[in-house]
Amino acid sequence: MTMSYDFNSGPEQAGGFSSPPPAVGLATLDKRLVHKCYDENVLLSHVEAMPGKAEAGESGDPSTREDHFRGTLYVQRTHRFFFEHARDHVPGLYLIEAGRQMSVAVAHMFYGVQFGVEFIMTELNVDFRNMANIHDPLIAYNTMSRHVFRKGQLASMYSAGVIRQGELDVARMSGTMMMMDKGLLKRLERRGLKA
Repeated sequence: MTMSYDFNSGPEQAGGFSSPPPAVGLATLDKRLVHKCYDENVLLSHVEAMPGKAEAGESGDPSTREDHFRGTLYVQRTHRFFFEHARDHVPGLYLIEAGRQMSVAVAHMFYGVQFGVEFIMTELNVDFRNMANIHDPLIAYNTMSRHVFRKGQLASMYSAGVIRQGELDVARMSGTMMMMDKGLLKRLERRGLKA
């Protein structure tokens, strides 16, 4: 799965249309942090590093480091895709997308990944444990590890986390993301067309 957004020539500029207005009182992260074109598609309102950010292991190898983060989901009950049908629970796909957005936001906010870098999801595992109601807060806890750096820039990381509603585990997710420049992604896409 590829997550990318060209912040200089996204659909708003290229197609000549503007983003739909955000929901009233929208309190979400900047859409650029989660690679979205429209505010209504941002599913997080807050992301923070947790105290006790771990350092590299005894060997000094950054791939053994674990960093911990917490994020607050913003449940947009009027979202046309996720809540097309009346529901009293938050759909599983909504939780998956919120987890993906959290990993992307963390990469930009805490690892210095520049806008314009492409994110490629190479692995995703999800275990739904309980239904999440639409009324109570949902909090995501993420641990980032298995960091790979190339030329001082984050190139890959593994994310494992849980989304909770109160003390109840709603979903557990884990996966790996790679970061690459647009040129490399274009070459991979062309290779895919030839296959």
